[in-house]
Amino acid sequence: MDEKKSERGIFIETRKLNSKEFLLSILDTAGGIQEEIIDRIFEPYFTTKHPTVGTGIGLSMCDKIIRERHKGVIFVENREFEYNNKTYKGACFKIIFNY
Repeated sequence: MDEKKSERGIFIETRKLNSKEFLLSILDTAGGIQEEIIDRIFEPYFTTKHPTVGTGIGLSMCDKIIRERHKGVIFVENREFEYNNKTYKGACFKIIFNY
């Protein structure tokens, strides 16, 4: 998220989908993920940052932990939404957990 923007936000929602699954949604106001790369963000070592800033392993590890340890799935989409009469665009990560 851009630290220079004064209106930053993260919205978290949980919802029971059925007797064996629940959904965790995390939505931000950071403008979304570039469409050219959104399909690659869970790949190991994929990063848009300088090598001294990160390794590109974080989202890949999240995906692996959710799939292997929790039998779940994680995906992301860009979404426009309204909050307090203002329109925002952000990335929405959705995780479905099985229990």
